[in-house]
Amino acid sequence: MKIYLIGFTLLVIANSVTLQLSSVYQCSCENLLQQADCLSDYCTWDPNGSTCTNKACSVFKENDCKGVPDPFNCVWNSKTSKCEDFTSCSDYSYKMVEGDLCYDLIKCQVDVDTIDSTAGTVKCTDRTQESALSIGSCDKVPYSECNWLVTSDGKQCVKNVSAQTCETKTITQCSDYTSIDVCNTNSCYWGDSCKPLTCSILPEDACMLFFSIDAKQVTFCNWDGTKCSDVDTTTLTQTQCLPYTLYSYAWNPDTKKCEICQEPSSSSKFILYGSILLAILLN
Repeated sequence: MKIYLIGFTLLVIANSVTLQLSSVYQCSCENLLQQADCLSDYCTWDPNGSTCTNKACSVFKENDCKGVPDPFNCVWNSKTSKCEDFTSCSDYSYKMVEGDLCYDLIKCQVDVDTIDSTAGTVKCTDRTQESALSIGSCDKVPYSECNWLVTSDGKQCVKNVSAQTCETKTITQCSDYTSIDVCNTNSCYWGDSCKPLTCSILPEDACMLFFSIDAKQVTFCNWDGTKCSDVDTTTLTQTQCLPYTLYSYAWNPDTKKCEICQEPSSSSKFILYGSILLAILLN
C-alpha cells in the first residue's frame, strides 16, 4: 500500500509522531531546499537556481515508481509495466484477486459495485473517505480480501471464519476483534486478546509505522539499535528527517528543524502545525 497518503494537521502525543492520513507521504523534491537533501534517485538539482525538482514519472522503474510520494503523481501500470502520470482512479481495473492494487494508486479504492465474477475483474474508484482502507461496502468483498476495510459509515469488513463470509462489524477498539484470526494486524496484535499496537512492541523488521483502528491516522516508529521507539521529530537530524517520517517531513535549513511538508506557498515551503488535540492508527 502506498501511503495513502495526500490539509495538514499534526497530532503530537508525548513527542511521538501521529499524523492524519492526508499529511503522510507529502514531501516532493521542491520541499528539499539543499543539494544534500535533493535525492538524486528521484530529483534533479539546479545549481543555478538552487532548486530541487521532481523527475518525470517515465524515468522510474517499478520499485522506485511505487515508492515516490504522492505529489509526484506517478503510478505503476502493471499492464504496460511502465511508470506513468496518474490520471484518475476510474481509468484502472485489475483482476479481482489483485484488487488491492487500487490502493497503490493515489486516493483510490476498490469499487465493489464493478466486481465482474464472470470476467474475474474489478475497477477502481475515488476514495470515499480519508481512510487507507476505504471501501464502499463489505457485502460484495470476497472472503480472501476481507481484511479490515473501512466503510463510509465507519464500520469494518471482518471475516466470519466459520461461515467463510465477509461481514460488516462496528469496531471501535482492538478488543472488539474476538479471535486471533480476525485481529487487525495493521493496528493491533494478539496476546491473550486483541490489543492496541505501540511502537515498543514491534520487532525490528516491522518497526516503521502502524495505523489507528479506522486507518485514518499513522504513527511513526524507528529502531534505535535495541528497541522500537516512537519517532520524535524534534530530535531528528537532517539525514534522518525524510526516511524516518516516510517523506512526511523535510529539513528546513533556516530553522534547522525537521518540519512537516505541505503544498508550497508564496510565503514558505514549510509549516509546522502546533499540537491539536485529536487521537490515533496502516500494511
